[in-house]
Amino acid sequence: MSATPRLSLPYIAAGQAQKHVTHNDALVRLDGLIHLAVASRSQGTPPSSPTELSAYLIPTGASGVFAGKTDQLALFEDGGWSFLVPRKGWQCWIEDEAELHVWTGTEWRRASPISSLGASLWGVNGTADATTRFVVQAQASLFNHAGGGHQLKLNKASSGQTASLLFQDGYSGRAEFGLAGDDNLHLKVSPDGSAWTEALVVDRTTGVVSLPASPWAQETQRQNLLVNGDMQVNQRGFAGGALAAGSYGFDRWKADTGGANLSLSGFDVTLASGAIVQPVEPGLWGVSSFASTALCLSVEGLSGGSLSVGIGSQSGTITAGSVRRALTLTTAAGDTGTLAIRLAPSSGSVSFRRIKLEFGAVQTGWVARPLTIEQMLCRRYFWKHDGIVLIDGYQAAAATIRQPIALPVRMRATPSVSATVSQEINIQGTDRGVVVQSPDRAYGYITAQALGRVRAGFDDIAFSAEL
Repeated sequence: MSATPRLSLPYIAAGQAQKHVTHNDALVRLDGLIHLAVASRSQGTPPSSPTELSAYLIPTGASGVFAGKTDQLALFEDGGWSFLVPRKGWQCWIEDEAELHVWTGTEWRRASPISSLGASLWGVNGTADATTRFVVQAQASLFNHAGGGHQLKLNKASSGQTASLLFQDGYSGRAEFGLAGDDNLHLKVSPDGSAWTEALVVDRTTGVVSLPASPWAQETQRQNLLVNGDMQVNQRGFAGGALAAGSYGFDRWKADTGGANLSLSGFDVTLASGAIVQPVEPGLWGVSSFASTALCLSVEGLSGGSLSVGIGSQSGTITAGSVRRALTLTTAAGDTGTLAIRLAPSSGSVSFRRIKLEFGAVQTGWVARPLTIEQMLCRRYFWKHDGIVLIDGYQAAAATIRQPIALPVRMRATPSVSATVSQEINIQGTDRGVVVQSPDRAYGYITAQALGRVRAGFDDIAFSAEL
């Protein structure tokens, strides 16, 4: 053995000439390693004018003579660089961080939080990890004042994140208190750590307190800004399945640009793929714009995965759960005009029921509008005439018979119309059809080819003023 096992100090061999050289090399090495201090552990380029005091811990991606020597100790000795592979337990003072580090065998880690940089992991009678970086395992913890008051601060990155206190039983959540998924104050409880019930919500703007789980304390239900939120109105007779981009299925719901695949069983909607959209008119609900407005979207019985929600230009996610689940988003200043509400599975297929959009940051329960009212709202955008409009009469050649068609509700705008024709007798060419006069009036007409009886029936008449 020619060197010591720990610090690799050279031995003086028996009968060696110039023993002072070997002895001095060992002293230089000891001088560098005892009370080890380096200038930096982040400088990857060797200094241009090193001195005998120059020392560095080499970071990843270093260049020059430091290249390929990550985590090694670089010492400038006798006009050149020497590199030492650290051993477990070596301690080193980092001058530009004012921190003491120790080599664990795999990394240089702060030995104690002396400077403002702190420790990356800290366990008190417990083991911290990359997620839970601070662990205290004890009967009690005390955060004391320093002569005045004391605040415990929990900060989150954005509104959609969570800053809360989670109370657990055997590492399974039972209660959570804080800003859970938005900037309102929430208190929720769980019997098993999986299903959660919202017990209390305090609106961040108004301070209004809601108790969603207490029927006696629930506030007045707010209007659903979505039409046909339970998809029970189906004038087009959509049987479920694939829906082409931009095509409407159940009333007021259309496939987004990539198409969609959905089905309905009772009140349960299964969205297997793609996205569905409902354009919402602000004027229908008595406002000029939805811009810069807090809107809450909620669904019941979400299963299969999370639901991706878009409200105008804003987006978020509702996680699965058996109780009513909600997401509050504040629209952007530019979200004027018609507001697109978009729903899509975060992945795979999801099921849910009874979609509700309402003003405010706190959800209220589902209350269905009377079916006749829901049908009228749907017919503002689309109306499928039941049965046949039959025009039958006696007319002179080239003369026309008209029959008025009264629309059941004034439509959003003057609609387009489509129809099929049957039972034609004595029609002059194709001079027959259905004509729209205004958002609430139309007529069917036929023109006789010759004197005598003239007849035609108009089936599948559909008026559309969809957005």
